Amino acid sequence: MPSEEELARIATPATVRRAPRYGAFLRAGALLGAVVGLVLALVLGPAGAGAGTDVGVLPFLDGRNTVVALATLTGVVVGLLVGALLALRADRRSTRGRR
Repeated sequence: MPSEEELARIATPATVRRAPRYGAFLRAGALLGAVVGLVLALVLGPAGAGAGTDVGVLPFLDGRNTVVALATLTGVVVGLLVGALLALRADRRSTRGRR
């Protein structure tokens, strides 16, 4: 078993890098974007677009439902992008003093 002096002589200092978890940032961004898109679609959507003629491939996607679905999907995409940018920024900040 090596002595304390020998360990101190041969040991090399190490640092632990605390990198962000990208998946958590992306999930949080997508969820927040979906909620914001849904709320905006419900609040700002067209008032008279309730009943449609039920034509098309997906009859439930006409009128107000289309607006809600597209706004929610847009919110998810924007939220993913914002989450990815925040994760990249957090990753940059974690390596700032190590260069």
